[in-house]
Amino acid sequence: MEQQEATFTIKPSNVAGALASIKALAGGETIKDASGRHYSWVRTEDFVKAETLSEAMNAWRWHVTCDEETGEVENILFEGEKLGDDPKLFNAIAPFVEPGSYIEMQGEDGSLWRWFFDGKTCKEKQAIVSWD
Repeated sequence: MEQQEATFTIKPSNVAGALASIKALAGGETIKDASGRHYSWVRTEDFVKAETLSEAMNAWRWHVTCDEETGEVENILFEGEKLGDDPKLFNAIAPFVEPGSYIEMQGEDGSLWRWFFDGKTCKEKQAIVSWD
């Protein structure tokens, strides 16, 4: 999958809450295999030991850009290749993401979708393409 565009903001006052919510995902891992329990493409210990929101998001294959003066998260960029348990991550941080934020993605099959944040939840919506 490939990111197409995004408008994504977390206010400085919400950064600590977002980090705590990511760390709270430990224990709810979706995969159990020979390497142990983990989320798809994510090692639990990487986000649990994160000291910053940026480190925690990097563990989930997402890079966030922060304003150095204010600490506000201003952008997000996908650094992985395939869809994992990203909706779990986004639902965890949704209450801390500014309403109106979204991330637009394109799948390997050409499908388009966006994750929309309303200040409480994250909802995924598929694109409807019309050729008139």
